[in-house]
Amino acid sequence: MTNMMDKILAVVCVLALIFSMAFFSVIKSMEEDETVSETLSATMEYAGGGASKYITAEELYGLLNDNDTTNDPFILSIRKVEHYALGHIPGAINIPLNTLFTEDNLARLPDDRSIVVYCYTGHTASQATALLNVNGYDTLCLKWGLCSWTNDSTVTVNKYYDKTTAGHDYPVFSGTDPGTMGFVATINIFTPRVNVYSVPEKIVPLRALGCGGDTEPAVEPDTSEPSTSGSDSLRESTYLSLNQGKSAVMKAADLYDNLYDNDTSNDPFILSIRKAEHYELGHISGAVNIGITSLFTEGGLQKLPEDTDQQIVVVCYTGHTASQATALLNLNGYNATALMHGMCSWTTDANVTVGKCYNKTTDCHDYSFATGIWDEDMRETIYDSLNQGKPVAITAESLYDRLNDNDTTNDSFILSIRKAEHYELGHIPGAVNIGITSLFTEENLAKLPYDNQIVVVCYTGHTASQATALLNAIGYNATALKWGMCSWTTNSTVTADKYYDKATACHDYPFVIGTEPGSMS
Repeated sequence: MTNMMDKILAVVCVLALIFSMAFFSVIKSMEEDETVSETLSATMEYAGGGASKYITAEELYGLLNDNDTTNDPFILSIRKVEHYALGHIPGAINIPLNTLFTEDNLARLPDDRSIVVYCYTGHTASQATALLNVNGYDTLCLKWGLCSWTNDSTVTVNKYYDKTTAGHDYPVFSGTDPGTMGFVATINIFTPRVNVYSVPEKIVPLRALGCGGDTEPAVEPDTSEPSTSGSDSLRESTYLSLNQGKSAVMKAADLYDNLYDNDTSNDPFILSIRKAEHYELGHISGAVNIGITSLFTEGGLQKLPEDTDQQIVVVCYTGHTASQATALLNLNGYNATALMHGMCSWTTDANVTVGKCYNKTTDCHDYSFATGIWDEDMRETIYDSLNQGKPVAITAESLYDRLNDNDTTNDSFILSIRKAEHYELGHIPGAVNIGITSLFTEENLAKLPYDNQIVVVCYTGHTASQATALLNAIGYNATALKWGMCSWTTNSTVTADKYYDKATACHDYPFVIGTEPGSMS
């Protein structure tokens, strides 16, 4: 009997060895991409801890007003610039999320104290929180965003969660099974995903099977402290994951319409990351339940769509943790979005939402806020941007030579900020047209490169110089075309007759000599 058991164990070990050799031969080829391995490893470390990195408005207010500046966190607003100007937490600096993970902007963040990041309701800030932590920054998300800090609707731009308008009564399915909604939720067999999923070195399951009598892992767990600023490859991966044009959130009404359009071919994969006992109380039909702590394990990733292009809609209670999971999934090559306001937007059934929904009466405060964009951090940023030695302008001759030297690697990105109708009359070949008034929107800034010089073109160079200064202040490498299109062409139709004419535009008004300002008198 003993001999038979020994033979069976031997066969099991041989089969396990064969499987593992085949499995890790695939993994080895994928680990050649250090970015992938590093990205997933950092994601697993953070998500495995629960990703519970939140701070309430009361807690933050207490830290900022306890007469102890040593425990004050660094406050980061990722709201739109125009909304930041309407009102922000005193001392907060403003960096839009899509530009946060540039080298210049990360250099503005501290690595020796905690960071509190906030947005409107907590959704986008949750994404930033997850990604900053993965990159080595000690970051907390302000729960409920600015909607928990102030009840001033002008400052919050009416982004509050309102049960009467944002809450629905869409169907839910109770129990432990996903349920169906005209389709069957399938659990996919694990397949290593080239350039997306690679097993970190510390996960080596073979020797834990009992073969050879050694039950210890082949590689000791990595207990070293994470880098305080992340690596360049991880930072670049994070930046790229935020600039793919994916929507951070999906409204419940849009998800409902998608699931009930009688077209199962476009149905997303629904991922619930709520606690198992709350999932059983009620979940969206078809949703698969995987807790955040086990999502980025081999077992958790097995359950996600094998086709990484298939949309994954992540569902939690309020949208906060789902937004973190969404950011981490997108960072690792999936196509994810969070359900806005979570189950609180899908159903008004208090038994299902388990009292997690935003309540303006209790969750909103009347703490003070600052207005405008002028603060010490902004002043220092502007000062630094003016002292980098960047040329304020480039001549038409220099630009022409650069564009026609048969070397495309040094070509500048040409940004025309002229009116659309004048751009159509004639513009520098390759120039992209974005009006100055809409240039600093999140959508248009995402069109600009961070790794290339931007040459800004207007009519005579004046407005382009303003745009250049502002672009440099937020981390771009910009310069203005000296004299604008009037230096590029003599075609008066194209230049819209904006030429400087010495005979009509130059005068002989008095001037003062010396270092003193002088006066008109």
